[in-house]
Amino acid sequence: MKFGKSLSSQIVETLPEWRDKFLSYKDLKKRLKLIGLGADGEERQAKRARVSDPAGDGGDEAAAAMTPEEADFMRLLEAELDKFNSFFVEKEEEYIIRQKELQDRVARAAGMESREELLRVHKEIVDFHGEMVLLENYSALNYTGFTC
Repeated sequence: MKFGKSLSSQIVETLPEWRDKFLSYKDLKKRLKLIGLGADGEERQAKRARVSDPAGDGGDEAAAAMTPEEADFMRLLEAELDKFNSFFVEKEEEYIIRQKELQDRVARAAGMESREELLRVHKEIVDFHGEMVLLENYSALNYTGFTC
């Protein structure tokens, strides 16, 4: 199965509130196809240029050498990367806080020797683990999309 179809099926099966957070692989492929080859059939030199240059040694010139299609693709690629990264960082922070809260609840429940509370916390820990596995899968799928 091709990656695009595999990604689409994974998106359908994930949590509904996460669906719009995945890489827009199809849109990126469409933009990439618009770039094409130069008039003489040779690969354009600007394909090797970078949009940003953190070292400050000529990156602006490279960005200026891009065609509008290449610049459009790079803007979309960076926006997708920002979308993916922001969501992941947000979830990571949320999970760190939640993990600490669960640890505190386990300690309190163990002190009370309440079997019912321990069972409730156990269920929440199992659910929490499942959500972390989903985030790991989300990260792996998006990483694969960026490297394809």
